Amino acid sequence: MTIVFDRATEGELIEIFDYAGLNRQEATGITADNHQEEMIKAYENSIHHGAYFLVAKKAGFLMGWVLIDKSSDWFTGEEIGWISDVYVKREFRRQEVATQLLEKSLLHFKHLGYSDVRLNVFSFNESAIRLYEKLGFQDVCKFMRIEI
Repeated sequence: MTIVFDRATEGELIEIFDYAGLNRQEATGITADNHQEEMIKAYENSIHHGAYFLVAKKAGFLMGWVLIDKSSDWFTGEEIGWISDVYVKREFRRQEVATQLLEKSLLHFKHLGYSDVRLNVFSFNESAIRLYEKLGFQDVCKFMRIEI
């Protein structure tokens, strides 16, 4: 069976929203009671401003998604493509689903007229960083912090 890539349906959005808390916890490494509600707010805000989920599905099962979004370059003010969310369900990991989703999302961004696409990733997420680098993403900025 082949993987199908398409915009999320209303039913798939419900399932994506159901995973929002787990998704945020895995992405940040932080446990919090409000992860799901915060992610859903962020999703709804992005969708309200034109973002959409590109999903991967096989035999009717949702495997993973990328949120196709936009942002602005902090220095130039230029509008850029922004990957706000990447998630693959555990049972579909290590099957190149994330790679294929990201490759398809880059085609969507290109079709939308973007030549610059960016994302954030936490530094502990080494497997995601390796994937992004394999696809050609480059480190352009580091956020650092100190607890005092």
